[in-house]
Amino acid sequence: MAFEHFVMHIPHDSFLIPEEFKASFVISEAELRRQQLAMTDAFTAELFSDDEIAKTRIINPVSRLVCDVERFRDDKDEYNAKIGQGLMYTRGVFGKKLRDYDEELRNKILAEYYDPHHAKLTAAVDEALEKCGRCTILDGHSFNSRWPIKLDCLFDRPDFCIGTDPFHTPDALRDAMVAACEAAGYHARVNTPYSGAITPIKHYGKDKRVVSVMVEVNRKLYMNEKTGEKTPGFEKTKEMCRRLMKIAAEFEE
Repeated sequence: MAFEHFVMHIPHDSFLIPEEFKASFVISEAELRRQQLAMTDAFTAELFSDDEIAKTRIINPVSRLVCDVERFRDDKDEYNAKIGQGLMYTRGVFGKKLRDYDEELRNKILAEYYDPHHAKLTAAVDEALEKCGRCTILDGHSFNSRWPIKLDCLFDRPDFCIGTDPFHTPDALRDAMVAACEAAGYHARVNTPYSGAITPIKHYGKDKRVVSVMVEVNRKLYMNEKTGEKTPGFEKTKEMCRRLMKIAAEFEE
């Protein structure tokens, strides 16, 4: 039986760019594909899938190059907007120009993708709180094994990164997930190379009943990062992701 208080969030899995948005990009189809391979958390919807654990899954249906639902709604609040990677990307890997800033297009993206996605996530959390008195969110991601270069893990890039929030991620949950990775022979680090864990703005920093943790998987474990194809390590990696889902779903303070 699935855990009714558990919400699986998948923001960056999709490669889909609807035709109506393709015209906004100023790069070739080949370059667009290269940018997507570098930035898409490919196969994460499959890696973090288990009907016995996750009854509720909130998945962004379009590429993050169309709409990155994990950015703040207002660019003034979003650090990455300064480098052209707010909720509507204008720059890609290594600062490559993707498209011009267009306020009308941004408003369309907000209305069609960003706001509906966050409304679904908030509703799922509210439903879990109403039914169970608590909610646990697992934010599922993957990361490129080489890019971006970060000094804090230049020579120590982990297999799994456990992202935490100081208010919404209990230390015991963090430690349990790190221990599980290490027991399975993987190298895990906390908030390296990425940090944080998503929580709806309605609850963020206010409601301790909402627990959130992020899992980032090194893509070298399960796919060919140049071709976008799965490798023989996929099923083993998926099993580890399932274990982490179960730890998060079963966690109680």
